[in-house]
Amino acid sequence: MFITYLRLLYAFLKAFWILFVQFPQLDKTSQSLAIQKWSADTLNLLGISVEVMGAVDTTTSNTPRLLVANHISWLDPLVIQTLQHSIFVAKQEVSQWPVVGHIAKGCDVVFVNRGSPSSARKMVQSMKAALQKNMCVAGFPEGTSTEGHTVGFFHSNLFEVAVANTCEVIALSLRYKDPSTQAMRLEPAFVGDIGFLQSLHRVICAPPMVVQVVVSEPIRTDGHTRRSLAQLAQSKVEAQLQSLQ
Repeated sequence: MFITYLRLLYAFLKAFWILFVQFPQLDKTSQSLAIQKWSADTLNLLGISVEVMGAVDTTTSNTPRLLVANHISWLDPLVIQTLQHSIFVAKQEVSQWPVVGHIAKGCDVVFVNRGSPSSARKMVQSMKAALQKNMCVAGFPEGTSTEGHTVGFFHSNLFEVAVANTCEVIALSLRYKDPSTQAMRLEPAFVGDIGFLQSLHRVICAPPMVVQVVVSEPIRTDGHTRRSLAQLAQSKVEAQLQSLQ
C-alpha cells in the first residue's frame, strides 16, 4: 500500500508538470493526448481498468459536444477523460480538495455553486465559450453522486447550452464491478459524509476492479428543450445500465 501511495504522489506531480509546464508548449491535440494518457495511467495505478461498450467518435474531436453520465465517484472524470478530453463542470467544493483541486483548476474545470444563480449563469457562459472553441464539455446532471444502483433525476441546467448551440449530446453509463464475479463494487462510491482522503484510501486498499462504460449514439438537440433533452439523456443512461446487469 505504501508503494501505491508513492506512485500516486508521482502521478500527482506528473499532472502538475503536464498542466503547468508542458501544456503551454503543446498544441490542442497533444494536450488532449497527454490528459488521456495521464488519466489512464492513474486509473491503472489504482487498480482500475476501463471497459468501453460503444465509442466516442474522436475523429470528430473538433465537433463541440456535451458528455453526460451518472455520477458515482471522483474517479468518474478520469474514466471519461480516457475516452475524450473534456472540460468538466464540478461543484465548488472540489476546488478545495487537497491536490486534486489544483489539478482541476489546471484542467480548466468549471466550478459551480449550485445554490447561487450567479454561479449558474457563469457556468453557462463558461460552457458556451468552450463549445464555441469546438471543445467537449462533460458533467453529471444528477448534481450528486450515488452508489450506482439507480440513476438520480437529471437536472436540466447542463443541457441549456447544448440546446442553444445545437451541439450533440452523448450519454454515458458507468458502473464499477468486480472483474471475476461481475458484482457491483461500492468502494469508489463517494456518498454520505466520507471525505476525499478517506475515499482515496478506500480505493487504494480495494482489490482490482473494472469500470464498465456504455456510450450512447450521439443525441441531436434539434426540437428539444433543455428539459426534454435531460429526460431523454436520463432514460438512455438508465437503459444502458440495465444492459450491464
